[in-house]
Amino acid sequence: MNSALRTIDSVPVITDEPTLAPMRDKAGKPIFWQQTRTLCLADGRTVYGCAHCEYTSENVLSIRPHLNVHKARPTTPTGDDDPVAALVARLAEYDRVAAERDEWKRRAKAAERDLRAIRKAIGGVQS
Repeated sequence: MNSALRTIDSVPVITDEPTLAPMRDKAGKPIFWQQTRTLCLADGRTVYGCAHCEYTSENVLSIRPHLNVHKARPTTPTGDDDPVAALVARLAEYDRVAAERDEWKRRAKAAERDLRAIRKAIGGVQS
């Protein structure tokens, strides 16, 4: 926001800067909240504002919860983003995999039967 044109309670904003966070990064350097703005007013007051709209407060901690109103809302999916179409495709893939698994299971059981028969035949022969 342009601080030169902005006013709060009819008082001009002198400076508009990122707000210093109450924590530091791992290296000990200060962290600045870019979306929470520190606004110094012409009458000497300091207020905090949202970088996305005109919301302001004297309490710095009230700005961060306010930022949730600016989160992107999910839109109605269209085309490739359609969750129903994606679900139908996943179900079709599941059906294909399940059928393939069933075929391999049938073949494995038949091979086990054949192996048992071979072992039984060999087990009866002494060399």
